[in-house]
Amino acid sequence: MSSTTQSASEMDQRALRQRLFEGEDSWFARNRTLVIAFSLILVLLIISGIRQPGFLSLNNLRQQLVLATFLGTVAAGQTLVILTGGIDLSVAWNLNFAAILFTQTIGGSDDAGRIMFATVIALLAGTGVGLVNGLGVAILRIPSLVMTLGMNTVMLGVTLVYTNGSPQGLAPRFARALATGRIAGQVPWALVFWTGLAVVVIGLLKYSAFGRRIYAIGNNPRAAYLSGAPVRLNLIGVYAFAGLTAGLAGILLAGYSNNTYLGMGDAYVLQSIAAVVIGGTSILGGAGGYGGTIAGAIMIVLLQNALQVAGIRPAGQQILYGLIILMMLFIYGRASKVRE
Repeated sequence: MSSTTQSASEMDQRALRQRLFEGEDSWFARNRTLVIAFSLILVLLIISGIRQPGFLSLNNLRQQLVLATFLGTVAAGQTLVILTGGIDLSVAWNLNFAAILFTQTIGGSDDAGRIMFATVIALLAGTGVGLVNGLGVAILRIPSLVMTLGMNTVMLGVTLVYTNGSPQGLAPRFARALATGRIAGQVPWALVFWTGLAVVVIGLLKYSAFGRRIYAIGNNPRAAYLSGAPVRLNLIGVYAFAGLTAGLAGILLAGYSNNTYLGMGDAYVLQSIAAVVIGGTSILGGAGGYGGTIAGAIMIVLLQNALQVAGIRPAGQQILYGLIILMMLFIYGRASKVRE
């Protein structure tokens, strides 16, 4: 090989290295949070596999992905809300009420028409709660923290009145198959559903005018308004979508549990927020995306199971779980605003 050819090859390698790893415009700089998140997922898998070899079995990994589906579904709507600089604390009892409404409307029937009706009613209820949140935040200018926390309390009361404190009804075969069934005994239907949802959300954020406006509102709502963007309408749409995903998660959880119970959505408030921020979305809004949230949801589920595998008691699990989340937020929770 001539010296000229060798020099050209070295220059090409240097240019490739610069594009991938060097400078603020490099691939690594633009995807730093995703690389960190998926690297930590790999570390968790390795540690858990060493501690308990059966943890890396195909069946167990499939189960972890199914559990991450429920969190990832709730976190899809939470991602859009946080991108606008808001937060949704109503997902717990919105999810719970949608699940209970779904099972009690069906009444144990497997009739296709009744299942369709119950599904629509549950999703409309979840979306309606989100719509009220959006109207309060966008029109009445109530801080999202206050508005959604208040709606969460309202939905708690509505659920208790509706069920008289004792939810009834079982999930139909359709919901059980969606949450626990597999295609050809291998690929979980829940994972297929999550993949479809991810395609929709990522496509919405990357390629639609609505998605671009979400980022603009999160960066500077006043500037977005002055540029002609319908800020209020977009905020209402974002919170309505968060309500819809809470309703979807409620139906999935009802199918997974085969029934409903009070408090079934409580765990998903903090976890959905943590999944979004750990995945690289700025808690201040305007930066991030759902791809990172997917990694965050998987990481949280694996972390919970890794702590159980390590034999750490529940109190210790909560302490370590909280500390690790705070550490992740400190590392890149407020990373520079680089749109995914």
